Amino acid sequence: MRITLTILFLLSFKIVPVHGQQADTRRVNDSLWIQRFDDQIITKLAIINTAEILAVEGDNFKNVLKPNPSEIFRAYFNYRFLSFYVSHTPHFLPGNNDDDIKGRTSGIGLGTSFNFRNWFTDIFYSHTNGYYLSNIKDYRPDWQPGDPYFLLPDLTVNSLSGSIGYNTNPHLSLQSTVSQTERQIRSAGAFLPKISYRYYTINSPGITFSQKSRNIQALIGAGYQYTFVLRKAFYVTGSFTPSFGYIFYRLQTQNGADYGVSHARGPIYQWDALLGTGYSGNRFFAGAYLTATSSTYAQGLTTAVNQDGQIYFQLFAGIRLKAPKILEKNYDKIFH
Repeated sequence: MRITLTILFLLSFKIVPVHGQQADTRRVNDSLWIQRFDDQIITKLAIINTAEILAVEGDNFKNVLKPNPSEIFRAYFNYRFLSFYVSHTPHFLPGNNDDDIKGRTSGIGLGTSFNFRNWFTDIFYSHTNGYYLSNIKDYRPDWQPGDPYFLLPDLTVNSLSGSIGYNTNPHLSLQSTVSQTERQIRSAGAFLPKISYRYYTINSPGITFSQKSRNIQALIGAGYQYTFVLRKAFYVTGSFTPSFGYIFYRLQTQNGADYGVSHARGPIYQWDALLGTGYSGNRFFAGAYLTATSSTYAQGLTTAVNQDGQIYFQLFAGIRLKAPKILEKNYDKIFH
């Protein structure tokens, strides 16, 4: 298992970045395509079902790590071009209460977005503790569903990621499908080039054996998003973005009195896709989105290939409320 754990430390742990929004400060004549809600606060609650896959595969091995649980709550708060959210893992939901089989995972996520004219940018931090080896049957052929998995309860991943991009079509509102601070009232699409980055650490402490890796990756990509509007309030949206870049990682291993450090780097390929539908009224809105991501890179000069991916389904509902005068006054004082 120590060899397996060493290999798994080279995995690129993936959190799907937060998609940015266009600025409500944009001054273009696009009222025929976009309706803005500059004087309202938008609150939204989402339930997200995650199916996260972290895998490494070589000539004669394959390993897959997953965190437990699979459902999280996420609360969003948006006002004009400002946006942030907080994630929480509720253990009372079905699928989140099988700690005796898959171990206990705890974590938190924080994200925010800042958007100016056509530019959009976001930043996201996450902390996750507790994983299990999901393909345990490859190592224990007698394993049956309901038996405990091999657990890594002290394995911790901390990640800081973000992106900056440009919306080439001012008639497409990114925040109409992300933060709901605007509403797309006519169909539109746009080419979206962006740069993304991520710094993350993977740490597994132990008394006689421990490992820690530090990883940096940077990618540049370009994708396309289109939002089809039906009867002004109903919409279907989709996007696809391939990205290419480079990853650098440093692995630190301590086995008793032995201590070693190794470095590696290499190209990385990543893609992400979104398909969603929703209703966006003047006050209430709701929707359902399916998001998928995948990234691949080689372990230096070896034949092993790291793959990680995530597919998650999100259900959300929210409301737009009139912003307090004190908030409007302070916002105008700061940004105007």
